[in-house]
Parts: sequence; structure tokens; C-alpha cells
Amino acid sequence: MRVSPTDLDEASNSIGLTKELLETPVGHLSGGQFQRGLIAFALIGKPNVLLLDEPTASVDEPGEEHIYELIHRLQDEHNLASIMVSHDLSFVFRYATNVLCLNRQRVCFGTPLEALSPDVLERLYGEPMGFYHHDHKGHLKSESTPLTGD
Repeated sequence: MRVSPTDLDEASNSIGLTKELLETPVGHLSGGQFQRGLIAFALIGKPNVLLLDEPTASVDEPGEEHIYELIHRLQDEHNLASIMVSHDLSFVFRYATNVLCLNRQRVCFGTPLEALSPDVLERLYGEPMGFYHHDHKGHLKSESTPLTGD
């Protein structure tokens, strides 16, 4: 696939990648910079769906929130649907429209409020589970519980 300079500029500007960063060898990028580069690459060709597998893998905690905010912004700005694999239930609760949780024997599906309730998570994984979640104003919800297990 041949990428036009215009497409490259649009994708890198959408993500906030500078020309300097684009010229940096891959081995010198941080985990967050590398992930943003992969997301920019995925935007070339103007897709309507993004498929993401653990988009914050190898990214430090402060960078995770930046990546999640970026994905959410891109969904709004580019009218993108995204299908994402994530173990970060806080992100899933905050941004997902629908959630599919899997284990070896059971499946649950629904809105984040339905699929990620403490009762459903305990039935699905066999032990009490929870996570910290914030409302969209950034306040910690008091009924959340810390995630236990893997």
C-alpha cells in the first residue's frame, strides 16, 4: 500500500505525532509513543472500525489514560467503531457501549453497568471481583471495589 504524504499528515496530526517523533527509530520510542504510532498507522485509509488488542500493553500508568482518552476522542472525531480486547475493566466501564466478558465456560454480554456488576463478575469468574471506576466527571464511584485476582 502506498501512503500519500497527505494521508500520513492527517493520521499523525490526529494522534499528535510530531515530525520529530515520526523520524525517531522505532527502538527509541517509549511504549506510549509506539502505541500512538500504531494507532496512527491504523487510521491511514480512513477506516470506520478500529480493532485493538490491549492498546495499552507496554505503556506506563500515566500513558494508559492518555491512550484511552485518545481512542475515545478518535471514536468521536472520526465516527469510528472500535472492537477492543482489554483487561482494564475501569476503561471498559468508562468508555464501552457494550461489553462481552469471556471465560472458559461462561459468557456475559450487556452494557458496562450490566456486564461488569460485582454479581455478574463473581458468577463469571468464580470469586468476588470488582474494579475502580470513575464517572465521566472524574469522580471515584464509592460502590466500586478493588480488582482481585488476575
